[in-house]
Amino acid sequence: MTPKKVLLFTLSSLFVLLLLSIVFPTDGIKINHNITLKFITIEELINPPEQNKVDISNIINGTDIKEITDTVSFTDEKDEKENFDSVMIDSQYIYYKPMPVKIDSVVRYIDFPDNTRSSLDNFFKILANIKNERQIIRIMHYGDSQIETDRITDYFRYKLQTQFGGSGPGIVPAVKAFNFKSPMIQSVSGNWKRYTIYGRRDTTVKHRRYGMTGNFARFTPILADTVPDSLKTFTQTELMPHNLTSYASINISQSPYSFRPTKKFKRCKMFYGYNTSDVKIKTYADEQLIDESILPPVQDYKIKTWNFETTPQNIRFEFEAEDSPDIYGFSLEGYSGINVDNIGMRGSGGLFFTRMDLGMLSRMYKQLNVKLLILQFGGNIVPNVRENYDYYRKAFSRQLRTLKRIAPDVTIMVIGLADMSKKENDIYVTYPNVPLIRDALKQASFENNCAYWDMYEAMGGENSMPSWVFYEPPLAEKDFIHFTPKGARYIAKMFYNAFMYEYNRYLRKNK
Repeated sequence: MTPKKVLLFTLSSLFVLLLLSIVFPTDGIKINHNITLKFITIEELINPPEQNKVDISNIINGTDIKEITDTVSFTDEKDEKENFDSVMIDSQYIYYKPMPVKIDSVVRYIDFPDNTRSSLDNFFKILANIKNERQIIRIMHYGDSQIETDRITDYFRYKLQTQFGGSGPGIVPAVKAFNFKSPMIQSVSGNWKRYTIYGRRDTTVKHRRYGMTGNFARFTPILADTVPDSLKTFTQTELMPHNLTSYASINISQSPYSFRPTKKFKRCKMFYGYNTSDVKIKTYADEQLIDESILPPVQDYKIKTWNFETTPQNIRFEFEAEDSPDIYGFSLEGYSGINVDNIGMRGSGGLFFTRMDLGMLSRMYKQLNVKLLILQFGGNIVPNVRENYDYYRKAFSRQLRTLKRIAPDVTIMVIGLADMSKKENDIYVTYPNVPLIRDALKQASFENNCAYWDMYEAMGGENSMPSWVFYEPPLAEKDFIHFTPKGARYIAKMFYNAFMYEYNRYLRKNK
């Protein structure tokens, strides 16, 4: 092609693009709710749009986060006696009377349905008298992918266990959906399958017994001649290739990314049930066999408990059975103080409780001594943009009513969704429905006398997510949805400060 033709082609292309920029609708052509075709305008070429950023310096400076290492997770007994507002792990030493907890400035206060601000008082009463409990007080933190890898929960757990006693990560699932290294490292051998009440349900499951974490796991048969060496520790008779005996193992080990109180626990509880045959189970702590048991067939869920003199670095469970039990999870804990469970549910909008076996869930909450539920959802509702979210308010309100009915002694509070951004004309802006979903969650909370913490406003409100993404170092991921570990720590500290502010206010009110 000659230079003259190249020039002519280029000019013709530019002319066509110029015409398109003139005739193309300014608002674009809408394909569906989520997709709109747009064409750059001459004005945008001359004056390209600039990314709006919310100034979050006061938020970050006000939170005044400090890097926490395991070296400050504990103090010795001498220091404890001089500092009565904190306790050693597992309530070995506790303060003599309820005292205000020192906190930094509060960036965003908790919202309450009325002026009495009493929605959390029942839990605060338990917290103030925890020295008399001599048992575990449990907080269950349910949330979507925003809390995966123990984000937000880890700091909240660390601060409460340091202040009020307790140890261990609490409940961990039998099989993790993703290979996260926190709060514990887990691996499995054998043919395992994980079933969840949220997301796409497996239609082969004909019941609603998903347990306190909304999921359970089972192992399925493997041929005898394919059993891995790691599972050949059982005393076995000669097996034929068609034998349907199942072999499987679960390995749980310490994570270097967890706070020190999380790494310390004195016992392990396994929640299981509904196996139709005997289940042989061998339990190893740091490669030493500590227990060999047979779990008989059951038509309910059961709890198997192991106690440890010292915290093992690694626990391995080996199973042999013709029919796997449903395994709902393991609780790694001490004997008293606080446990805070991290229950991340990727893709969930928090509308699953009413689809569960409520009788089973009620009994589990009671046996676990759950005293506070924290529900953190809403982000997964954002991509399906609507103009009205009354349906979500009603559906979420129904979840809260149901939980209050089956667990009347449990306090419930809600954490709202974060800011989320989409790209428009080369800049990132808040999804228009984020405030609507926030309002729906808040209204549902207030309808059921639940406290609400507005994470959206805490991080700066509209168009604040780009400020977190472009902060140095970044406080949010480049998906403009999730926090980085450092950003999650800021959010966790803001929430903890707001929570402890209300606890201190409760103490002053109830001298």
